[in-house]
Amino acid sequence: MGRHVTMKIGGRTITAELLEDEAPNVCAAFADSLPCESFSTHAKFAGEELIIMVPFYSNAENEILNVKAGDIGYYPGRQTICIFYGGVTPFGKVSLFARVVEGLPGLKSVGQKILKSGPVNAKINAAKEV
Repeated sequence: MGRHVTMKIGGRTITAELLEDEAPNVCAAFADSLPCESFSTHAKFAGEELIIMVPFYSNAENEILNVKAGDIGYYPGRQTICIFYGGVTPFGKVSLFARVVEGLPGLKSVGQKILKSGPVNAKINAAKEV
């Protein structure tokens, strides 16, 4: 198993596995930026997608367009990661670099909260070996 990160978003916690074989540079830049405290917003048109601002840049790699619930992508040049928690059609390719392995169902209530009340706090803990 690879390295994992824990993300606490709007009071809900998820665990994600970094896909270091598929996106080694994005994973390294992401891991080097941790721990990170930020905020999460919600996609307006793409669907069930949470967006978190992050303090790193990386080039695109492992780009995909057809995402599924649990995928975590990075938008190169925008300093944002996106957590897809349900039905979604992204506007462009994302660098798939992690996948939620625990806590995905709880993100639906976070998404509804953000859409109703605005951004919520997000904290991403340092990656660790599992």
